[in-house]
Amino acid sequence: MEYLDRTLGELFTALHLSGHWPDGKALSDAVLLAPADQVLAAYRAEKAAGPVDLMAFWKRWFRPVGGAESAYRTNPAHGALEHLEAVWPHLTRPADDPAERSTRLPLPRPYVVVGGRFQEAYYWDSYFTQLGLLRSGRTALVEDMLENFAHVIRLNGHIPNGMRSYFLSRSQPPFFALMVEDWGRATGDRMGALRRFLPEIAAEYRYFTETPHTTGGLARYWDAEAGPRVEMYGHDLQMAAAEAARPGFYRNLRAACESGWDFSSRWLTDPADLGTIRTTQLWAVDLNCLILRLEELLAEVTGEARYRAAAGARAGAIRGRFFHDGWFRDLTIADGRPTGITTAAGMFPLWAGVATAEQAQAAADHLRRHLLAPGGLLMTDVTSGQQWDAPNGWAPLNWIAVQGLRRYGLTDLAEEIRRRWLATCDAVFAATGKFVEKYNVIDPLAPSGGGEYALQDGFGWSNGVYLDLSAG
Repeated sequence: MEYLDRTLGELFTALHLSGHWPDGKALSDAVLLAPADQVLAAYRAEKAAGPVDLMAFWKRWFRPVGGAESAYRTNPAHGALEHLEAVWPHLTRPADDPAERSTRLPLPRPYVVVGGRFQEAYYWDSYFTQLGLLRSGRTALVEDMLENFAHVIRLNGHIPNGMRSYFLSRSQPPFFALMVEDWGRATGDRMGALRRFLPEIAAEYRYFTETPHTTGGLARYWDAEAGPRVEMYGHDLQMAAAEAARPGFYRNLRAACESGWDFSSRWLTDPADLGTIRTTQLWAVDLNCLILRLEELLAEVTGEARYRAAAGARAGAIRGRFFHDGWFRDLTIADGRPTGITTAAGMFPLWAGVATAEQAQAAADHLRRHLLAPGGLLMTDVTSGQQWDAPNGWAPLNWIAVQGLRRYGLTDLAEEIRRRWLATCDAVFAATGKFVEKYNVIDPLAPSGGGEYALQDGFGWSNGVYLDLSAG
């Protein structure tokens, strides 16, 4: 494992600022063909002799990361379900070679990648990917993925955003205990599974409750680092003026990446200005619901009163403080007031079962008015140009909404979202032969947009959610 931004020094910066690579992640993920000190020495020697052809130098000393799925071609005879079963092997990777010179965190067992530019395991993606793997009967592969995550918790105290050295300073929405629970149900031993991974589940709980993630008794998204993101190094350096004017800018970018919502008007005081991002200044409703589920599971498995008390206090706060004007909203830490924006994260309290029946009904009514679109559920009702805003819908939040509504007996609306989402996926698959990262749910056959990179296909969580929702 390499920290290329540190070991390659000025070469890493020069590559990212060269303009030759539209996506900086390709640079940050590449494999070195020689030890980093040798590559850096060669660059310095060539630079001392005159201008360096960076593209030629890179081709000589680096190997780009390619995806096995890129060679896969959809069988025109396959329907969507057959296609997804066929694509799993192309998204599955063997155990990593720990001797590889790259930023990859080596995992000891096979795992599933997201696809496209994401050629490593990602944390919350894996939960929704796992839904489909379990529907496909691939319980052994899910066990491998759980053991991989347990391995990285033992090494680092948490599961990183993704399996790269540059992601170690942050995590993602904590679904590990729920992954374990679902796998345990699928294999017929839910409590046995939870007990098996209890040390790692408890360690993750400490990561989110005994670090700056928790302030004032509630949780926010955070990142231990406060500089430019390594995976988008050149892009972030070019925003240095904004950082100078707005202290905490980079950490707020990073924290939004931990949330998975990178980026959204959810985090912005001005939806038209990414410079107004304030992720770390908000208590996040989805994160607190996930930590509540952690507390409930820890209380069940250990019988310890401290977890029951913590769960009770958090549940009371979610019901009493996060609900405002018919919707569950993020709160501003400074004054405890709700943000004014409606986001699909407001469905997490229904999914977690913490809402009252009256709150659930009000949320369903609010969702119909503000987020329900022809192709499924919008992430927000704001059109900002960011990828986690209108007109886009994403598989994880459509799934969360369906499960939450079902939990409260609001089955008609749940079925409407399920039907619309599956129809969107079917329409795009029929037109392109692909499942993609996100969808335009206002005009399903129009491309989704926004974000820092091109629309990706693959795509782990879209595949998993489709398989799970198709089953009922």
